[in-house]
Amino acid sequence: MSIKIFESRENLKNKLRNRGLEFDSNELDVILIKYNYFDLFNGFESLLLSSSQPKKYIGVKLKDFLNLYEFDELFTARILRYLNKFEKSLKSSISYHFTSVYCNTINDTMQYTNKENYMDPKETDINNIKYCRYSNNYPFLNYQNKKIYNEFDNFCLFKPYFLTNLVDKNDHIKISFYTDINYTAPSNVAIYRDTNHNLNYNTAVPFWVAIETLTFGEILRLLHYLKDEIMEKVLRDFKLSLSKRMIFLNIIDFLLCLRNSCAHNSLINRFRTPNKYKVNAFLVSIFNLKPSNTDNSQYSILKLFDVIKLLSYFEDISELKEILDDMINKNNTCLGFDRGNELNKRILKRMGCEDYLLWEKLFLKKLEYMKLWFIMYKKFLT
Repeated sequence: MSIKIFESRENLKNKLRNRGLEFDSNELDVILIKYNYFDLFNGFESLLLSSSQPKKYIGVKLKDFLNLYEFDELFTARILRYLNKFEKSLKSSISYHFTSVYCNTINDTMQYTNKENYMDPKETDINNIKYCRYSNNYPFLNYQNKKIYNEFDNFCLFKPYFLTNLVDKNDHIKISFYTDINYTAPSNVAIYRDTNHNLNYNTAVPFWVAIETLTFGEILRLLHYLKDEIMEKVLRDFKLSLSKRMIFLNIIDFLLCLRNSCAHNSLINRFRTPNKYKVNAFLVSIFNLKPSNTDNSQYSILKLFDVIKLLSYFEDISELKEILDDMINKNNTCLGFDRGNELNKRILKRMGCEDYLLWEKLFLKKLEYMKLWFIMYKKFLT
């Protein structure tokens, strides 16, 4: 393997021609302007090459690459829509339940910025208001939860300039609208500072407004810090018991990975969770996940199929079936049934499951883990 050097579009055309790709020259000129060569061709070539040493295509047309790329774009967009919908539900649940307990009077409006209303994962003193009963056995301390565990005080809500940044960096949050003489900021909450660094004790922005400005990553961190009295109510909104707290947080780990991949327009068919994100063994069992790495008895690296399984617990993903079926039909039409079927198996395998019937069951919520998960929830309720 060597570092690739720049190549002109004309050289790239010649490279594809020499490898046997069939294309109209004028059409390819437009495609190379419109698309990144690395994504369009390098991203799918291993699925279409007849040989890799040297690289050769037999009976492969430019249209075959475009079909795969179009599928990837549509699949990504639809998954991102599901993830955004789930994120909105999560923010709504957190802000509602937290506000009902800690911010239910005008003078308590900014209590969501008071770290005493949260638990610090490192706090082991049962008499401390920020005591965390999970501290001694906190999961994945050397992996995805390292910063969450060690940097409680640095969380965005606890920074002294949080309210200032919230107002000044969001045009829809007008200081005139959120200033009220009936509000006086209590101790230990964020206070607005004007451009001259003067403190304004009469400005407060409700949590249900502020939470919409937080990233998915910040929401995950916020969930880790919620006390059990709040977390239990949030989990109940998603048909889970408090005993599933760490399972739920681990699921959010992987939905965050998927969300970031979709938002950054990475090719979804090549999606993998980073090795540093470890998987709870119970989560592997209940959802029948297939992590590809087991370093030191720690599961890691999930492919798309497994993370969509996790997403499907929260959202109806049935619309994905139509997009996948359309790609399968196009490949069979363009390449013939035998070659098209082989290509379809390759891309399904790359995404984590070669068996189309299992994808179909996933879209239709007919996988066995669904039944077991709901049985466990019903037992909790009774």
